[in-house]
Amino acid sequence: MSDNAGGIAEALRATRNLPLFMTQAEAALDYAFQPIVDIHSGAVFGYEALLREFGRLGFGSPREVLDYAADNGRIAELESLLRRKAIAKFARMDVSEKTKLFLNIDARNLSAMQEQLEATQAATRAHGLSPWHICLEIPEIHERFAQNDLHSFVTSARDHGFGIALDDFGQGYSQLRLLYQYEPGILKIDRFFITSLQNDARKRLFVSSVVDLAHVLGIRVVAEGVETPSELRACRDVGCDLVQGYLIARPFTDITQARPAYAVQGDRPDRPDMRKHADLDFLEKEMARIPSISESGSIAQALDIFQANPQQTILPVVNAANEPRGLIREADLKSFLYLSFGRDLLLNPTIDNHLRRFIRPCAIADINAPLARLVDVSSEELADGIVITRSGRYAGCLLAHSLLKISNEARLQIAQDQNPLTKLPGNSAISDHVVRTGAGADRDRSLCYIDFDNFKPFNDAYGFRIGDRALILFSELLKRKLDMGRAFVGHVGGDDFFVGLEDWPRDKVARHMRDLRADFAHQVESLYSPEHRRQGFILAEDRTGRMQTYPLLTCSIAVLHIPKGVAIDNLDMLSNHIARLKQHAKAQADGLAIASIGTPLESQGAGAGRPSDPALRSTA
Repeated sequence: MSDNAGGIAEALRATRNLPLFMTQAEAALDYAFQPIVDIHSGAVFGYEALLREFGRLGFGSPREVLDYAADNGRIAELESLLRRKAIAKFARMDVSEKTKLFLNIDARNLSAMQEQLEATQAATRAHGLSPWHICLEIPEIHERFAQNDLHSFVTSARDHGFGIALDDFGQGYSQLRLLYQYEPGILKIDRFFITSLQNDARKRLFVSSVVDLAHVLGIRVVAEGVETPSELRACRDVGCDLVQGYLIARPFTDITQARPAYAVQGDRPDRPDMRKHADLDFLEKEMARIPSISESGSIAQALDIFQANPQQTILPVVNAANEPRGLIREADLKSFLYLSFGRDLLLNPTIDNHLRRFIRPCAIADINAPLARLVDVSSEELADGIVITRSGRYAGCLLAHSLLKISNEARLQIAQDQNPLTKLPGNSAISDHVVRTGAGADRDRSLCYIDFDNFKPFNDAYGFRIGDRALILFSELLKRKLDMGRAFVGHVGGDDFFVGLEDWPRDKVARHMRDLRADFAHQVESLYSPEHRRQGFILAEDRTGRMQTYPLLTCSIAVLHIPKGVAIDNLDMLSNHIARLKQHAKAQADGLAIASIGTPLESQGAGAGRPSDPALRSTA
C-alpha cells in the first residue's frame, strides 16, 4: 500500500467523511472476473466478480472496505454501488449473454436486502440482462445473523428470479443446515478440501459425500481454487460439475480477455477414454427426451403437457436458461383434480396456485457422469428418476426402468474391472492409472510390477486351490502394507500384481518393496508342508519333464520411477522399459530392480543401461 493510499485510509477513518468515501469508492473500485467452467467441456458457466483497486482507497483487502462501510452504517449503500458497477462491467463482456455473474453478498446487509434485490433487478434489466444471469453467493452465516432475515432473502431472491449459491462450503459450521434448508442451485466447496484432494483419502470421502448429497438435492457443485491437473482429475473423479481456479484462469480486469470456453487440463486428448465414450453412448440411448415446462409457466400448461403425453408421470421444470429447477409430479396435480371443482380451483387466477407451489427437488446429474455415480445418485429417489443435463442445461431424464438397466450395467463394469479372485482392480483400471499418472508431471510417480518367482512348480505340486490361497495371501498383504487411500493396487492376472504410488520418494518406495518381498516370503511358508519348509525347496518337473529343485515362493519387483516434471507421451516405450526392468529384477539377488526415467538402472548399487528417449518430455 502506498503512503498516499495509507493516508487516504487514515483520513477517512479519522474524519469519518462518508460522502468522500462513497465518492472515492465510486471512482476507484473496480472488479476482476474469474471464470467458472464446466469440468468436462471447459465451457464457461459463469464469472465470479472479485473486488479490486481497494488499495487506492488505502485498504488492504475487500473485507476491510466492507468492514469500514458496515462500521459506519453505509454497508447497504456500498453494496448497492458495487453491485451496479459489477453488473455494468459484466454486461459489456461479449460472453455475458450466455453466462452468469456470481456476486458475493455481505450477511450484515440481509435485513435491507429487499430494496437491494429490487435495485439489482433494475440494474440487471437496464443493461439488457435477465435475473437468471445473476447468482448471489451466500457466505458462512453465523448465529449472530438472524435466520429469519436469511430465509426472507433467499425466498425473495428466488421470487425475483436470481440464482443462489452457497459459498466456501465446509469452511464454517452452519452451512450443512443452510444446504438442507435452502437448497441452493450452486454449492461451492472451499479450497481447503480441494488442495491435494488426490492424495488425501479423508478429503476425497468428504467431498464425494457432499457431491452425492448435492446431486440428490438437484444442486451443482463447484470446486474452488483448483491449481493443478491432479486436483482437477480428482475433482472430476468425485463428481464435481464445475471448476474455478488458477489452473483454468486467473482473475482479469480487462474484459476483452473473457472467453466462452477454457482448456480443462488433466486428460490426454490423444488417448480418448473409451469407457467414458461407451457410458455416454449408453446414456444417450436410455435418456428420455420428455417435455419440460418453464418455471414461469401455468398450471394449465402443465395439465396440457400431461394430457398430451399419457405415459409421462413427471414434468421437469426449467428456468429461462433451460436449467433444471425441479420437477412436478402428475400425481400431485391429480390429487386436486379428483376433488369436486378441483380443476376449477387449480385454474382459478384469484387463488395462489402458482406452478412453483408444486415444484419438488429432484436428483440431477451431468451426462458425462460415470454410470456408477448415477446409480449412487438415484438410489434414494428411484421412482422419479434423474434429470440429466448437458453443460448445465436440461437434456432429458433417466426414468426408473432405465436406471435399473444402468444399475446392471454398472455392476457388470465393476465385475469386468475387478479380478474375480482377489477383488483388486484389473487390467482396464491399471491401464487407466498408468495413462493418467504418466501424463501428470506435477509429482513423482512410481509404477511397481510384481511377479511371483517359481509359482508354476508350486502350483503343480500343491494344486490350484493352494495356489489361489497364495495369490489371496499376497493381495491381502498388499492391502495391509500400503495405505489404499494413497496407493493404487491392482491384479494384472495370474501371479502378476501392480502398485502405483504418487508423491513417494524413490528411497521410500525401495524400502517398502523390500519389506513387502520379505514379508511375503515369510508368510507364504505357511502354505508348504513341514518337510518342504525344513529343506527350503521343493522337487517338481520343469517344462521338459525333468525333476528339478525350486526355492520356496518369493517375488521379483520392477519399479519404474517417473520424476516430477517428466510426462510420458509414448506408452509403448514405457512398456519396453518395464519389460527390461522385470528381466533385470529376476536376475538380482534381492529380486528388486529400480530405474528412474533419465537415470541408470539400479539394484543395490548395480547399474546398467540408461533409459533415454525423445518420447519423454520435461515439463519442469
